[in-house]
Amino acid sequence: MTTALPGLPDVDLDLHLFAGVGDELAAEAVAWLTDPGRTAHPLVTLPTAVLMAQAVGEAPGTAAAELLPGRAWRLMPDRVLALRSRRRVEVTVAQHLHLTAEVLERWGWAHTGTRGRSRTLTGRRCILGAQHVVHALGYGTDHVAFEAARQIQGTLHNRGIHLRYDQWNESPRVTADMALALVREAAKGAH
Repeated sequence: MTTALPGLPDVDLDLHLFAGVGDELAAEAVAWLTDPGRTAHPLVTLPTAVLMAQAVGEAPGTAAAELLPGRAWRLMPDRVLALRSRRRVEVTVAQHLHLTAEVLERWGWAHTGTRGRSRTLTGRRCILGAQHVVHALGYGTDHVAFEAARQIQGTLHNRGIHLRYDQWNESPRVTADMALALVREAAKGAH
């Protein structure tokens, strides 16, 4: 294709060279904007949330809400959440459970009904679904998630309840407050 602009020489454009460039640039922009480790400037070595916490004297890790994406992300399928983080962040079992509780609190808890579903259409999660969110966002290894599940199960067993925690979550008598209390109690007992 040849273009002619007044006062400029004719230019031959091979348009197939530009196919997909816009999609690639858009994907890079989304990855950069959603990177939780992104800093305000290349010379700044810590994310803004960490610098702010240090400036006001908060202990590191006290702002779990800063680690989770906003409420709009709760509507995304879990496989999309994995696109948000490019690297895995090491967390302890206790930290994994604190983040799980934060997901339940901020995004909402629910009876999800059927086996295999861990979220509702509005993005509320069961306990297991909240754990999936934490893992999909890149926090902790498979081993940490497994140990966190064991910790929740042990806490439930210590209460004299011998159901699996995913089955307990679906009991009609279980409320959001009860589910959140279980996860927080498990976090307190974790190492």
